[in-house]
Amino acid sequence: MQRTSGITMAVTLAASCLIGTALAAEKAPTKEAAKEAAKAPAAAVKKSGGQQVKSETSSAPATAKAAKAFAQVSAELYPKAKQEGNLVVYSVWDVEHLRVITEAFMKRYPGIKATFWQGRNPEIVTRALTEFQGGQASFDIVLSDNAPAVIRAAGAIMDYNTVQRDVLYLHDPNMATVSLQIQALAYNTKKIKPADLPKSWEEVASPKYKGMIALDDPMRAGPLSSMLSGLKTQWKDDARFNNFIRNLKALGVPVHKSTSAMFRLVIAGEYAICMPALLHDVMEEMHKGTPVGYVKTVPPVVFPRQAAIYAKAPNPNTAKLFAEWLISDEGQKTTDSIGRETSRNDFKSKTSIESAYGKSMKPVPVTDQQFLEDPKTWLDKFVKPIWEG
Repeated sequence: MQRTSGITMAVTLAASCLIGTALAAEKAPTKEAAKEAAKAPAAAVKKSGGQQVKSETSSAPATAKAAKAFAQVSAELYPKAKQEGNLVVYSVWDVEHLRVITEAFMKRYPGIKATFWQGRNPEIVTRALTEFQGGQASFDIVLSDNAPAVIRAAGAIMDYNTVQRDVLYLHDPNMATVSLQIQALAYNTKKIKPADLPKSWEEVASPKYKGMIALDDPMRAGPLSSMLSGLKTQWKDDARFNNFIRNLKALGVPVHKSTSAMFRLVIAGEYAICMPALLHDVMEEMHKGTPVGYVKTVPPVVFPRQAAIYAKAPNPNTAKLFAEWLISDEGQKTTDSIGRETSRNDFKSKTSIESAYGKSMKPVPVTDQQFLEDPKTWLDKFVKPIWEG
C-alpha cells in the first residue's frame, strides 16, 4: 500500500515538474565489447553527476571501435528482437520525425513493427508512471529530452549502458543519449550589428540590451532553465549566478513559454536577440536566407535527448536495438536528415558543435542530476527566490 501511494505521488510530482516544457545497469552485451570500452582514455572524460562529458572529438580508432561494437550488439539483439516483433515508442518528437525514424529502423531490421505515441513531456511522464504503477507492459522506450530522467527517478526506467559510449559527447551510463538540444545565442541581422552583440550569455543581461531581448521563461523548466543549470555548474559561484538572474529580471521584458514561438518573433524583427534559440532552428532559417545569425564565440548549451528503456518493456531486446541503432552512423544520419542535432562527437553535420562553432569550442553541458530529475524543485530552490522574490 505504501509502495502504491509513493508512486502515485511520484506521478503527480513528476508531471508538475514538466508542465513548463509542454510547449517547447545492464552492462555491454558482450565481454569483448566491455573490454574494448574499458580501453577508452580516462583523461578524455569528465564526470559530473550522472552524466559523463567527453571534451574532445573522438579519434578514428574510437569511431572504428564503436562501429565494431554496434555490429556485434546488433547481430546479437536482432534475432531476439525479431522474435519479439514489435517496438512501442513514447516520444515528444514531431510526428513526421517519428515516422521517418521508425520507418528507417523497420527498413534496417525487417520483421519488426514499430509504432509510436506522441505527446508533450508532462503527458509522457504521467502516462508512463501511471502505467508503471499499474504494472502494465505497455510500451518499450521513451524518446525525449526532459521526460526520461524524471521517469527514471521514479524507478520506471531499465538501466542500459550503450556499447557506443565512447563516441558520445554526453553519456549517461543508464540511458542512451541519441541526440542533443543545442542552445545558441541568436539574433536578427537587420536589428543589431555584429559589433554590438553580447560577448557572452552573461552579457545578455546587461542594461544596454533592455527592450531588445526575447527571453524564455526561466521558471518553466525549458531551455533557459537548463541553461541556468549548466551555467551554475560551470561557474561554481553562487554570487555570480544570483546576480545574473537579478540582471535578467531587471531587463523587465516579457517572458515566453515557447522557444520556437519566441524565435519567430526575433525573425519578425520584434526583438533583436533570442535568449536562447535552438541551433537547428537557426540553421534552418539561415539556409532559407532569413536575416538571422548566431554568435559563434558564445559557448552553446547542450542538453541530452535520450532513448530510455521502460522497466516493464514487453520488447526489451528491440528497445535496446533501437537505442543502439539511433546512435549508430546510420541512425545519426537519419536523425540529421530530419534536422535534429546528433549526439556523437565524431559525426559531421551542419548542426554539430564542431561544424557550427569550431574544434576549439567548449560547450556548456547540462549535467546536474537534481535539475535533470526534478527541475521544478531545482528551480524553486535556486531561481524562484530571486526571480519571483
